[in-house]
Amino acid sequence: MRKIKKFEPLSVMRIAAIVYAAIGLLEGAMFSLIFSTIPFAASNGQHFPRMFGILFGGFSIIFFPIIFAVIGALGGGLGAVIYNLSARYVGGIEVEVE
Repeated sequence: MRKIKKFEPLSVMRIAAIVYAAIGLLEGAMFSLIFSTIPFAASNGQHFPRMFGILFGGFSIIFFPIIFAVIGALGGGLGAVIYNLSARYVGGIEVEVE
């Protein structure tokens, strides 16, 4: 068995930012699809400008990856720091490798 004694917080932040940005891109694409259909779904004489859906749809594809990357990086970095502090007192995670 080998132990993971320490994670470098900046390296964890980089990986977490990339992973969460990819997840944010997928979610942004889903929201973009939903927002682009809103103007067509209006009923009962309600009027939504067609630019409303395009604007919010495009905004979702840009906004979600950025926000997810920032939150993921901060969460990953904080998680690495907390792990390093706790591993110092109780030992690291034991991993079996070949």
